[in-house]
Amino acid sequence: MKIKILLLGRFGRVGDAVFKTLSTMPGVELFVFSSYSPSKKHIWENNFVDINILDFVVLKKEILKIKPRIIINCAAFTNVDEAERKKFECWNLNVTLVEKLTQLSNSLESHLIHFSSDYIFNGDSGPYSEDAKPNPINYYGKSKFASENIILSKLNNFSIIRTNFLYGNSDLYNPTFINSVYNNLKQGKQINVVNSLYSCPVFTKDIGIGVKELILQQFSGIVNFAGPEYLSRFEIALKICNFFKFDKNNIKEVNISDIGFEAKRPIKAGLNSEYAQKKLGIIFNNFSDCLNEMNF
Repeated sequence: MKIKILLLGRFGRVGDAVFKTLSTMPGVELFVFSSYSPSKKHIWENNFVDINILDFVVLKKEILKIKPRIIINCAAFTNVDEAERKKFECWNLNVTLVEKLTQLSNSLESHLIHFSSDYIFNGDSGPYSEDAKPNPINYYGKSKFASENIILSKLNNFSIIRTNFLYGNSDLYNPTFINSVYNNLKQGKQINVVNSLYSCPVFTKDIGIGVKELILQQFSGIVNFAGPEYLSRFEIALKICNFFKFDKNNIKEVNISDIGFEAKRPIKAGLNSEYAQKKLGIIFNNFSDCLNEMNF
């Protein structure tokens, strides 16, 4: 009998990578919950269910119909500045949804895999290990920390995967900081890049493979998925510039105070993935080594 796995957030960058890895995994029957739109028509499959995952009555009905052995939640409100303005929407997706999934996981005795963020930390002393004490400084971070606390207080059978600065391809083009840097430098435009906001960039393909490993090893607990390099945004931009042989004079280094962010950012965030690498055998590649796999 195949293991039934339910995936939420398939069309985000992480969900895309997780879907592509698990869809080829032997012994798995994969289901996807997502709201249909014409932009998804070319990649909509028979195992996809057209559903508003925030309609919790319908969500419960559909999950109880499938009875998944594993629920993977890649759905999230991730716009850090917008979270300050749309607190209800942020909380509903990042916290209330997780609360409902936790309840259903309990009743079905399913394993819940949930994605969290390095933004649960204040950024004073990153990169952070799994046992570091959270102290979020913006609403997005508070919502992700709240989702973790719900899972930790209600479930025994769970995996919380903390990630940080993501890069990778997706079927639905969602431009990121990396895409912006690449496109502007390719066109010879000058860009301002902050000289802080440290993180450990992680390739989403590595995350997808990591999720597969967690399932195979039946891992339960908190684990960090992050790349091996600790880089500022400016250093990331320089690596893109060097890799594609763009003119580095078009990158201007600026302070975070020069950037008009609405929400506070953790300056030295990032995650230490030593546990995932040594104990679980998950490999996270260097940033420059993965740039040639990017579809810009």
